Amino acid sequence: MSKIVSIKTRVCDKSETRALAPVRQREIAALAYRFWLDRGFQNGSPQEDWLRAQRAIRNARLRA
Repeated sequence: MSKIVSIKTRVCDKSETRALAPVRQREIAALAYRFWLDRGFQNGSPQEDWLRAQRAIRNARLRA
C-alpha cells in the first residue's frame, strides 16, 4: 500500500518565492543531509529526509 503525503503551502508574493527559492532549497538540502548523517548514512530515503526537512523548516518559520 502506498502512503499519500499531503503538503500544505501558504500563499505569498510570487516574486518573494522566486527570490528565496534557492536559499530554501539549500537550507532544506543541508537539513536533509544532516538527518542522513544522524542515521549513520543508513536506512530511510532521500525523499523522506527532504520532506522531513521541509516540514521542520516550515514549522520553525511559522513559530518565529
